[in-house]
Amino acid sequence: MKNRYIRYTLLIIVLLLLIRLSLGFGKTSFEAYCPFGGMESLWGLFKQGEFTCALSTINLTMLIAILVLTLLAKKAFCGWVCPIGLMGELLGKLGRKIFRKQRTVGDGMNTWLKLLRYTALVLSLYFTYSAGELILRGYDPFYAIFSGFGHGTLGVVSYIVLGLIVIGGIIISMFFCRYLCPLGAVLDPFSRIGLIKIVRDENLCTICGSCRTACPHDLPVNETIIMRQRDCTNCLECVDACPEGNVLNLKLML
Repeated sequence: MKNRYIRYTLLIIVLLLLIRLSLGFGKTSFEAYCPFGGMESLWGLFKQGEFTCALSTINLTMLIAILVLTLLAKKAFCGWVCPIGLMGELLGKLGRKIFRKQRTVGDGMNTWLKLLRYTALVLSLYFTYSAGELILRGYDPFYAIFSGFGHGTLGVVSYIVLGLIVIGGIIISMFFCRYLCPLGAVLDPFSRIGLIKIVRDENLCTICGSCRTACPHDLPVNETIIMRQRDCTNCLECVDACPEGNVLNLKLML
């Protein structure tokens, strides 16, 4: 399980650093480290030559860095750095304990529901660009959590939205990341190209299904030779779960 330990250690370090910033320790706000802010800043920079609201060069720099990382290692940011991704995983694990198994969505329905994150992306950018303000903060779990439901949130509405996201995450693993995350929609085309992928050795695989059961996104690892799926975060949960040696490996390939 060494892959998981390394990954969770990194995720916890990032989480603690963000908590420190949210408590006012540090020269910048925790908002500066939201990569989606880089997308939200583009229109203001193009039209007025300045960053929208609390956004800064850090947001744009992070966005560019994450796009490059995604081209290299798929959505590794989501699996190894993002605190909302960590929340999604933990809620999924809680759901497995409650329901005694991982609840899944049919492949067809799953594909259609993923279109919702493109809707979230379009709405987020439309309202931000048209208003020149980050008016959707109240629906953003990252902002709501780390601001302590502070300035920019919507009171009871923000609590209800976060509550629904939590309930959704317990019922369906990675609910927010799969269906609502606008950053995930931005990264999708880059993730499909991502050079470092998990590759399954057909000759050694017993097709036991342990890898798919362990996958937070319920991806068909046991049916795929090269994991080109846009949602793969290279979290290596499937590698840790595989009972055979050297069946699943990270490889650099087109």
